[in-house]
Amino acid sequence: MSDVKHNAMGKPGPVNEDCLKVFEDVKDNVLKEIHRLNREDDRHGLHEMDKPYKPVLFATEEVSFGTNYFAKIHLGDEKYVHARAHKNHHGKVDFYMLHTTPECAVWEKDTPLVYFND
Repeated sequence: MSDVKHNAMGKPGPVNEDCLKVFEDVKDNVLKEIHRLNREDDRHGLHEMDKPYKPVLFATEEVSFGTNYFAKIHLGDEKYVHARAHKNHHGKVDFYMLHTTPECAVWEKDTPLVYFND
């Protein structure tokens, strides 16, 4: 079982077509989660969601049941979210989660994309 300290996440790098397809497939779920977080608590700083949605960096982790994808997604201005999705061996893609802390869910351009699981 992977965790923050013990995982097989590769080094983050530029997005490719596979990454773009995975995060386009889960775009609605990512944006719904952002809206849910925003409604729950304005501290996350997300007030407009009619902004760009552009993965700019990603990493993968091969697991026995498919591939986990981690991406830094640019939402316009200086707002980025870190999202996680899973693609099984049959090609089905599912949104997994956003990387959040009690203090925030919005990251800066220079914030490293790291493994997250909760």
